[in-house]
Amino acid sequence: MHDGICSKNIGSSEHTQCRLQKSLAQLVSGIIDTKINTSVGLIHGFYEQANFNGNHKAVLKFLGIPYAVPPVGNLRFRKPRPAPRFKQTFNATKFGPGCLQNKFLMSLWLPGRDFLSEDCLTLNIFVPVHSWARKYPVMLWIHGGAYQIGQSSIYSGENLVNYGNVIVVTINYRLGPFGFLATKDPDSMGNLGLWDQQLAIKWVHENIDFFGGDSNRITLFGESAGGGSTVYQAMYPRNKGLFSRTISESGVAMSAWGYNTRDKILDFTKRMAINLKCPTTNDRDMLACMRNVPAQDIVDKSRVGTESENLFRPEFVPAPDGEFISQYAPDIFTKPCSINEKTGSVFDNIDMAFVALTGDGTAVTGSTMLPYVEKHTSKTISADDVIEKFVIPFILSDRFNVTSPELAKIMNFVYSDWNKTLGKNSYQTKLLNLDTDYSFFIPIINTAIAHAQREKGKKTYLLGLAKHSSFTLPLEYKPPNLHADEIPYFFGFPDSMMKPFAMSRTNITAEEIQLSTKLMKYITNFAYTGDPNLPLSPDVKWLPYDVENEHYLRVGETIETDSHMFPMRTAFWTKYIPEYLNMTTTCTVSHGMLPNIGPPNVIG
Repeated sequence: MHDGICSKNIGSSEHTQCRLQKSLAQLVSGIIDTKINTSVGLIHGFYEQANFNGNHKAVLKFLGIPYAVPPVGNLRFRKPRPAPRFKQTFNATKFGPGCLQNKFLMSLWLPGRDFLSEDCLTLNIFVPVHSWARKYPVMLWIHGGAYQIGQSSIYSGENLVNYGNVIVVTINYRLGPFGFLATKDPDSMGNLGLWDQQLAIKWVHENIDFFGGDSNRITLFGESAGGGSTVYQAMYPRNKGLFSRTISESGVAMSAWGYNTRDKILDFTKRMAINLKCPTTNDRDMLACMRNVPAQDIVDKSRVGTESENLFRPEFVPAPDGEFISQYAPDIFTKPCSINEKTGSVFDNIDMAFVALTGDGTAVTGSTMLPYVEKHTSKTISADDVIEKFVIPFILSDRFNVTSPELAKIMNFVYSDWNKTLGKNSYQTKLLNLDTDYSFFIPIINTAIAHAQREKGKKTYLLGLAKHSSFTLPLEYKPPNLHADEIPYFFGFPDSMMKPFAMSRTNITAEEIQLSTKLMKYITNFAYTGDPNLPLSPDVKWLPYDVENEHYLRVGETIETDSHMFPMRTAFWTKYIPEYLNMTTTCTVSHGMLPNIGPPNVIG
């Protein structure tokens, strides 16, 4: 197609912008031209009709775009390198493979999504085509999965794009040992998955204008490990100016499963090398060996933690490396005054929103905590005793570096399900609430407080999801909702989520569709302005979170403005325990020297 009125005398970016505007206008008229000229070359996408809530609109899709050189062979376990310019037009018409991961764990969450490869560093762009009045804000999604599983292909953005008039970008990043192994070799210090994300963010910042996006209004949003990743990216000083806001759903950097000490990751790496029959006396030799073994062997040989070590977190997760992560997350988000100038350079200059689910603990309860308790329950030791004498001491040791039997007894009392008067299976509800607070809610509150206390002119928001949805899977202990239940609402129930979230079009209620429209309005407003109430006024105002009033948006059967989410539980963790332990209020930090497991496991 000829460029027509788009003069080639203007700058290349302006020329491409003009050409794209004309292309979109013609596309809507039925003339298809989906080739976009970017700084890395021509990219050819396609458009599809999307249907949300009875509204049929077209969306432009650009799928499987490589943003990095394939991290294979000699580039395995190294920082990602930018993809070279395309020599020919790149056909962005299908999703790239997910990154290598444990297929059994993946099958529990992503049935049938076993298209995996070590060459997986791609991104996907979804662009609205029904109007072209302005540059669109950009929402860049980082998927969850405990830094071990997940892929971008289930998060199709067409409904969020069309309802909210934003561009949505989704990305893949390396997982498990490929993404979070660490050594002392300068080539492979760790956190490679975070470096992948950062390179994808840079790619979007440099190229999204060609797709009609506004590079000055990029919002990172993600769930679970994706939520934790948004905070880690906000802690990295060289991200300054690359994005302006974050939305962290059910995960932050200090979530119990989302960090470890550097020493522990180094130890896990050597254990894996031993499993792979690689030398461990010299890191360079160890890496050279592991770069030459089949990739699937690394997946199969990476489960090296003990039962107690894996009670809260998998083996390979983010840890301080002195470069990407310079401060230990539990230190800085329980003592915001310890945030150094480097870490605060991004954190202080972005708006941040947080989402917490009342049933978030189902993720840890179902995968590790409940099996641990039931395994060690017997005729001589009850489930409640296992929790008090072993699980809670693990938590106290992991978080506070203490094993106080008295405090364990108090915590066991606080979390007992008195509605059931300690009857049969009441321990399951106790575990759920304990896991929710330790692994999700309290870390989110700590991070929200840290951001709000900085008082740098940027706003903090908190949303609490208490709704039980039609697709919430039935469990014996009847949680109010499941970890990740908010995602379909935020994406407008795209087809790609039906199977992973155990949904069907016939089961989703009209009320749930309406709730989805309201939640999409809040988050796309936030992407536009940093205020979830502007430019389109919602039915209920979402007030900013501050340390005095602790306002949050409560989303249950109705949406309400509320304050002090779980006040007793919050006070117990943030006030009672520190006072009970006589913890210092100064800004001394541990630098990640806390132990990673609790007391010796004497059961059995």
